[in-house]
Amino acid sequence: MPRTTNVKQAKINSISHSSLFQIGDTKEIEPQADVLAVQKEGGISSDKGFELNQYRIFNTTTQSIPDPEIVVGSHHHHQNIYVSNIDVTAISTSAITQFGSSKKINSLARLKHIRILKDENEEED
Repeated sequence: MPRTTNVKQAKINSISHSSLFQIGDTKEIEPQADVLAVQKEGGISSDKGFELNQYRIFNTTTQSIPDPEIVVGSHHHHQNIYVSNIDVTAISTSAITQFGSSKKINSLARLKHIRILKDENEEED
């Protein structure tokens, strides 16, 4: 039976990278994020040479976890969901904040962070 979700006030500072703030029920949620972050001391002038496909993490096939057999019994004292206030600092990289239920959630985040530091003997351009 569908439910109604009532949220009086929601304050979210930041949502990023394929993340979701969901009010209400949903059948399926599948956020995915492939993130390549490059930090170069002294700056970087181009993203050339940093293509996702050259890093194994972005080409690896993920293994699915088989759906578990779960027997759930629950009793809701109220048919609807009531939320007075919610204050969220950040939701990032395929994360989900939801008021309601989901039948299926399949979330994937792949992150490769590269830091390029200057060699002490290297001259600046």
